[in-house]
Amino acid sequence: MPQDSQSSRRSFLKTSAAGAAAGMLTQQLFQANVHAAEETVLKVGLVGCGGRGTGAARDTLSADPNCKIVALADIFKDQAEAAQRQLKATEYADRVDVSPDRIYEGFDGYQQLIDSDVDIVLLATPPGFRPIQVEAAIKAGKHVFCEKPVAVDPVGCRRVYEAGNMAKENGLTLVSGLCWRYEDGMKETIGRIHDGAIGDIQAIYSTRFNAGVDKRQPRTAGMSDIEYQIRNWYYYTWLSADFFAEQFVHELDKISWLMQDVYPEKVLATGGRETRTGEENGNVFDHIAACFYYPSGVRYHAASRQQIGCTNEFQDFVVGTNGTADLMAYKINGPNEWKKRKNVNQMYHNEHVAMYDSIRNQKALNNTEYMVKSSLMGIMARMSAYTGKEVTWEQAWNSNLDLSPSGYTFESKPPETQVSVPGVSPLV
Repeated sequence: MPQDSQSSRRSFLKTSAAGAAAGMLTQQLFQANVHAAEETVLKVGLVGCGGRGTGAARDTLSADPNCKIVALADIFKDQAEAAQRQLKATEYADRVDVSPDRIYEGFDGYQQLIDSDVDIVLLATPPGFRPIQVEAAIKAGKHVFCEKPVAVDPVGCRRVYEAGNMAKENGLTLVSGLCWRYEDGMKETIGRIHDGAIGDIQAIYSTRFNAGVDKRQPRTAGMSDIEYQIRNWYYYTWLSADFFAEQFVHELDKISWLMQDVYPEKVLATGGRETRTGEENGNVFDHIAACFYYPSGVRYHAASRQQIGCTNEFQDFVVGTNGTADLMAYKINGPNEWKKRKNVNQMYHNEHVAMYDSIRNQKALNNTEYMVKSSLMGIMARMSAYTGKEVTWEQAWNSNLDLSPSGYTFESKPPETQVSVPGVSPLV
């Protein structure tokens, strides 16, 4: 070997040794930082202490051994105290550390919780409150888990979208409660379809027929209109977005995922009230059927019904040029026949695992795009069903429809709750 080459080799080895040592040090420091991050106790606050909120708190405790619930907020103190008792009765009781001064009540309770020293905010209030609460949490620099849907109207959707972009800019995690995207079996099923297992998608059908929610809290003496409606939030569009947007949004998001997050150009829907009648049922419908039109020519037929005593059905069926798929059965029919054993019990847990992984490893996870747009799909279908008119994506996204009340106090007047009449009610 020529002398200059030997010299170069000696220099290289020397440098490599130094580099290896530096690399080992870097790796040790990285591992130490990762270990420190894993050991850091993350403080969690829950806003909205009903059944779903309490469930989300339990899911979050199951997902990470070094997190704890330190604050609860609900408009109604009795709800927050009930949630605390329920969480204290779980196997995670030792990580429920909520002192009396950390139970916040009233319409500004969410802000008091956000202003405390929590690291993560779980938002599980009725959907009508989510836009202002997502925005407040992100502005305060908190990581957020937000239940579905994110809004009840287009104005709210745009507000959450802007807050989500703010989260991206600031490296904050924003995880959606649209849990099917975190379910392993569904990921494999849709992944196979994306890989061509049924050819090109031609048409999609979803049905969700069930009895729905049938629980109401009675009106007591001195209870204001707004308190009564919030305690029975599911039956009022300004709070729930109506059942098609509030519950069927899971199917809408599943299909959005299937369509690789390409959204429909327009929707035409029908709906009404046949069994969910009377003042006690607010102004929501009990059946809605919608047809979504995609740029590719694909049509997605989606129907949901909440009526007691009827035959129930729950399915998502996809027709392709080379087979069909039953998403809820995790099954593909045709030349590429395949079936997976169902395992749907972990998705609520998985979304919280993903949230903690993103926070602890400083790789912010942001679900803004699909959580807002899938919510808008439900809202635009409701707008079409309420009016009997076709609604385009552009119309919905740019609409000034805002269902917010005049104020947020127990004396505030809630929005009008008249039942919409297709062909008569205006498209706002």
